Amino acid sequence: MSHIPTYVYFLFAGLVWMGVKRLRARTIRVERLALMPIIFGTLGLHGFFEIFPKATQFELLLAVIGGAVGLGLGWLHATRWTVKIDSATRHMTTPGDPMLLVLIFLIFTFEFTLHYGAASGANWFANPLAAPLAAAIWAGLFGLSAGRNLHLATRFVRANQRSKLANTGA
Repeated sequence: MSHIPTYVYFLFAGLVWMGVKRLRARTIRVERLALMPIIFGTLGLHGFFEIFPKATQFELLLAVIGGAVGLGLGWLHATRWTVKIDSATRHMTTPGDPMLLVLIFLIFTFEFTLHYGAASGANWFANPLAAPLAAAIWAGLFGLSAGRNLHLATRFVRANQRSKLANTGA
């Protein structure tokens, strides 16, 4: 590739910094659980449609399947965590976990490889399965982040409901 935009390096550095921070236990506001799935989803959609501007129904089907698999795996990943929930302040303490850092490296490696394949005219990129597999992989990576955070948000809602029931004496 002849030119990689400068903002890509800053975006990568910022995401790596976020991933490294998540290696340690942290306390966050519950609303922040939406942040990484939104970033990964936006980057994935932008990247996919930039390289493959005319998605077929088959590619969209594989994206849905990949997203569902990723969502399920992300959900399962968070089930083993012990979290502390403070319903009054809407904060949640989660354990340190390398998943975000791994996802960041996987997504950037995957994106770079696809962009390189497109720009260099690589034989594997011309394969008719390249776009459907890319759709499934992109959606799966998004699903991992979304599934984990959806699981954590669901745990917060359940804890909040239990707290309200305990306060009303029901």
